[in-house]
Amino acid sequence: MNLRSRLLLLLACLVALLPGKMWAQDDPGKANIGRISVGVIYATDGDPAQAGEKFKKASDRIEKQLRSEKRLTFKNYRLLGREVQPLFRSYENWSQPLKPSDEVLVRFEARTLPTAKSTPLDVELWLSRKKILKTDINLVGEKPLFVLGPQWRGGRLIISIALAPKENPDS
Repeated sequence: MNLRSRLLLLLACLVALLPGKMWAQDDPGKANIGRISVGVIYATDGDPAQAGEKFKKASDRIEKQLRSEKRLTFKNYRLLGREVQPLFRSYENWSQPLKPSDEVLVRFEARTLPTAKSTPLDVELWLSRKKILKTDINLVGEKPLFVLGPQWRGGRLIISIALAPKENPDS
């Protein structure tokens, strides 16, 4: 190996050791502008144990919100899964609330920057790898969007999409 080759190799090693931020610009599209909570609720007028013993009762707040909609009124509600995902400024985001299953997927993307009053989103709901819903919504405060899903184990699945508070990661 001649001197020129050695110098080029040494230069390449030095460049590789330099921090990546020195060479790349921050991507403004990856800016985290909020958080979205996606949940799957099992609703039934029958025995809630049909969903499985490990699932807990949905919160009183969610039950009250569901009962306020005539088509979503059932005797029993169980929370099957929930996931909170960041909302990026200009990238699509995916939520998989029933991990490890990919039977329920929600894709969401910010249409504009959120305001203090609402967060405008493009939303797609995928069930069994088929897109069944595509809509534009404005999420406001703690008022979730509820989607009445398919029949399952003698009841119905309800998908909930809501803004998640920034301070509590489990909300």
